[in-house]
Amino acid sequence: MESSGDKQTSSLYPTVDTSNPEAPINPSSSSSTNNLYPSLDMNDLARNLFPEQPETSSIPVSAPPAATEEVILKISGAILHLIDKSYSVELACGDLEIIRIVQGENVVAVLASVSDEIQWPLTKDENSVKVDESHYFFTLRPTKEISHDSSDEEDGDGGKNTNEMLNYGLTIASKGQEHLLVELEKILEDYSSFSVQEVSEEAKEAGEKVLDVTVARETSPVELTGERKEIVERQCSAYWTTLAPNVEDYSGKAAKLIATGSGHLIKGILWCGDVTMDRLIWGNGFMKRRLSKAEKESEVHPDTLKRIRRYE
Repeated sequence: MESSGDKQTSSLYPTVDTSNPEAPINPSSSSSTNNLYPSLDMNDLARNLFPEQPETSSIPVSAPPAATEEVILKISGAILHLIDKSYSVELACGDLEIIRIVQGENVVAVLASVSDEIQWPLTKDENSVKVDESHYFFTLRPTKEISHDSSDEEDGDGGKNTNEMLNYGLTIASKGQEHLLVELEKILEDYSSFSVQEVSEEAKEAGEKVLDVTVARETSPVELTGERKEIVERQCSAYWTTLAPNVEDYSGKAAKLIATGSGHLIKGILWCGDVTMDRLIWGNGFMKRRLSKAEKESEVHPDTLKRIRRYE
């Protein structure tokens, strides 16, 4: 049988003096060793009702990451033309850059730019075409905000009027840059509706001068200066002006296929006919006029100038 002394030493509760019931309870009389609760300093509580928070960035946690630009490919010696049936106009000459805009881990947009003067997007609903080892063209459709005149009406097939298509002809002084063109085509396959449309050998032979691809192919970016640059620029203008009807015909039909969700373009199936003999004769005459000293910029058709102003 346990003694009273054992009960006192093993008790978990403080001893209360009951000899004087009317006396106030003194907390200090409790055994400090048996107190199961920590002591509190009320002054500390008053001072720390609103403890300071660690400093954080002023940007809210919910804000999206900032967008950054990455140049994923750079090719020197690029010449860009606005393709037109009457006179393809040079828009820029310099470095071609493919720029990717990234936000976090997401690719927001991919842009092509020539000499920081002309820039256009690469998207799956716009087509890009390789014609040969030095020539590519890109088709853009204007937005409703850009188009304001009656020519914006859709054609009978529900597609955009071909006259409203904007076609860029890109020529690259490709000597020594063949590996970069391989990279360019991979990017075009990833970010646009890319296809290959080749001019037939018969057309090349008939238009030996105007469709000569060796001029750009055998010129390096370093050589694209002075008289050599003038020769390449004249040939480029004649090249794209001669192919303009084919490019515009292709662009209109390709745009309809893309708009109807027909998938990627099949290589070679949409090159609408080939370059006609009349067009080759016209192109050779255009080349001669370009090479003559009496050449005048008045050859640029007013409609072409209007298109340039609208898309600047």
